[in-house]
Amino acid sequence: MEHRSYQGPPDLQAMLELLSEGRQAGNGSYYVHRGDLQWWLFYNNDTAEEWKSRVRLWMEHDRLAGWRLLSPFDGHAFDVYAHPSLRGSSQEKEMLAWAVAHMTARDYIQTVWVAEDDDLRIGWLEGNGFTARETHMLLFQRPLSGPLTGPPLPDGFDLRASRGAADSRLRAAASHAAFGSSMDFEPYCQRSLRFMQSPVYVPEHEWFITAPDGQVAAFCCIWTDGLNRAGYFEPVGVHPGFQRRGLGKALLHGGLRRLREEGMTSASVCADNDNPAAIRLYESAGFQKVKRLLTFRKRGEA
Repeated sequence: MEHRSYQGPPDLQAMLELLSEGRQAGNGSYYVHRGDLQWWLFYNNDTAEEWKSRVRLWMEHDRLAGWRLLSPFDGHAFDVYAHPSLRGSSQEKEMLAWAVAHMTARDYIQTVWVAEDDDLRIGWLEGNGFTARETHMLLFQRPLSGPLTGPPLPDGFDLRASRGAADSRLRAAASHAAFGSSMDFEPYCQRSLRFMQSPVYVPEHEWFITAPDGQVAAFCCIWTDGLNRAGYFEPVGVHPGFQRRGLGKALLHGGLRRLREEGMTSASVCADNDNPAAIRLYESAGFQKVKRLLTFRKRGEA
C-alpha cells in the first residue's frame, strides 16, 4: 500500500464514503457517522492547510484503503479507519502501527470510538501497550417511525432553521454558554462563522429554538447518511439560561422530523458517560443506549 497526504475535495468524499460503507458492513468495527468527520474538520481553529496536514490516506489499486486523522484540539488523539473489507488484515494493522509510530514523541497518545465489542481492534491496542480508560462515550439510537411530536414550546419561543452566516453571533453566544467555553468570545464567534461558511454547512441542517428576544436558546446540527438512511445529531446544546423548560426535547423532535423528511429511517447521538443531563435528555426523546465507545490510551516517549 502507498500512503499520501490529503489532496482535495475528492479525498474528503472518499473518506466519507468509506465511513458509510463501513457502517453498512456492520462487521464489528465502529465507524463514526459522516457528520462526525465533517464537524471535526470544519469546526476548529485550524487553517485549511493545518487540518489537511493532519490527514493521511492509504491507497490500494487507486482505491482508498483507509485514513488517519489527528485531533485538532490536543494533538494527542488519532483515529484510523480502514475499508471494511480490510478488517483485521495486515493492511489495517500497518495503518495503525504507522499512526502510533508517528505520535510517540507525545507524553501520551490515545484513540477514541472503539466499540466495546470490537475484539479485533481492542486486541491490537492492548497488544501494543494501550489500556482502556474509565471515561467513554455512549451511543444512543432510535427509529424514526411513529409519532415525532415533542413538547409544546413556551409562549414566544420559536423553532426554526439557521439563516446561515447571519446567525453566526447568535449561534456562537448560545454555544459558548452551553458548553462553558473558556475561549474568548470573539475568536469563538469567528470559529462559528468559518464553520457556517464552510462547504459542509447546510443551513437547513442546523436548528435553533429562539427566545422572544431573538437570542438562540437551544441549537443542534443534524447530519445525514443516504447509504444507510441514518441521521445523526452533533452538536446539541441548550443555553444555561433556558434549561429545564423542555427546549432540548422539543429541539430534538424538530431535528428528528427533518431527518425523516429527508428519507432517514434512524437517528443516533453520542454523549459522555459522565454527562447525566445529556443522557436524560436523549432518553426522554426516545433514544436508547446501544453500546459503549471506549477510549484507549498509552504513554508516549516525550
